[in-house]
Parts: sequence; structure tokens; C-alpha cells
Amino acid sequence: MTTTTAHPVDTQLIGIIHDALRRDLGRTFDTLSIRAPLGARRRAALADHLTWTLAFLERHYTTEEECLWPLARRRAPTSAPMLHQLTTGHARIHHATGTVTTAVRVYRNSDTPRVRDDLRGALERLCTILLPQLDREETELTPILATTITDTEWNTWLQHHLLHTTRPAELARETYWLNDTLDPERRTVTTRLLHPHHRSLTHHVVTLSYRHHSRHLWRTRTTTGTRQHSSRIHTALHQVDTTLSAT
Repeated sequence: MTTTTAHPVDTQLIGIIHDALRRDLGRTFDTLSIRAPLGARRRAALADHLTWTLAFLERHYTTEEECLWPLARRRAPTSAPMLHQLTTGHARIHHATGTVTTAVRVYRNSDTPRVRDDLRGALERLCTILLPQLDREETELTPILATTITDTEWNTWLQHHLLHTTRPAELARETYWLNDTLDPERRTVTTRLLHPHHRSLTHHVVTLSYRHHSRHLWRTRTTTGTRQHSSRIHTALHQVDTTLSAT
């Protein structure tokens, strides 16, 4: 029997985190598809940002598995098979992430076509596993979490696990990273949940630094109001899904 809470918990932050991952992994893949060399400084910045993004992905998944999923498994027993499949997916993602991490270390010091293609290929293989997993977690698992965990349990995960080991400057960076390209309505979610943790000059300094970093890295101003998770990778996956659905 499923045990539900009195009112659904607001779990929008999970989708916001997923969209930030989709956005920047897509940006990275598209940047790696540029045939002209990026230059040493921009290449190093891209490598560092990808390494940071993958570390965030690993921490996000680890804390989900340790804190949120056991609650869903205990209170909604019928979700156990799905959670087992998603946990297996996490293991595959972890392995693919390790391959990308190895490739990005090489790329940081070399921009030969072969090295760049190796990294792009590793990133594409990661995303073919990761993107469908993110979609499934949002459509199938998040609704279960919303109705089976309490606000207190959600806040414990957020404040003492997802954010627990984060320094103020790092938290400010993560907040701006999540807000990048968010529409105003969804941005209020991150402001409400994360802003109280870093109300200081640090936030403003890091915000300015991140804006400069983002423009240097992607060579474009960020656009608010769109869910940017359609790179060449996501478009290709969508085409595959459409073809399979038609057969």
C-alpha cells in the first residue's frame, strides 16, 4: 500500500537541475562540434566547466539515491522495480561519466581533432544514457516523491545533503548556473530555496564572475525564458524516438 502525504511537495527543483544539465552538456557538445580550434584559454575553461558539471551530476545522483529514493521505495512499494531500473541507470551513467572525465583531462592539454572527437564521442555516449533517464525520473518518479515525502524530508535532503558540503561561493555559483536561461516563474523557485543560504556580497561577486565566464565560454549572451535542452544530441535522440514510435 502506498503511503501519501497530506499535500504534494514542490519538487520543481529536480526538473530545474535536470534542465541545467541538459543545457550545458548540450552547449558543450555543440562547442566541441566547432571544427576550428578554440584556443588554449577557452579550451581550458570548457574542460574545467565540464568537469565541474559532471561533479555536480554525481553529487546530485548520490544524494538522491541515499536520501530520497529509499523513502519512495518504503512508502510506495510498487515503485521498487522502477527504482531498481533507475539505480541501474545511475551505475551506467557513473561509468560513462568516468570515461568523459578521462577524455576531458586529455582535451584540456590538447586540441587535436582526434582528442576533440574522442571527448565528443564520450559525451554523446553519456547523453544517450543520461537524457532518457532524466526524462523518466521527471515523468515517473518525481510525482511519486511529491506525494510520499514530507516538506521536512525534502528540506533535509536539500539543506543537509545536496547543499551540505557546499561553500558559500560555490553555492552562489550553483544558483546562478541553475538560473541561467530560466524563465522568471521557475527562477522564483531557486531564489526561494537557495538564496537564503548566501545573502552576502559573495553572491553578487560570483554572479558577475559567472556572467563573464559564461559569455567567454559560450560566446553568447544568455537568453531567459527558454528551456534550452535541445542540442544536436537531444535532437538526434528525439529523431530516434520518433522513428521507433512510428514502427
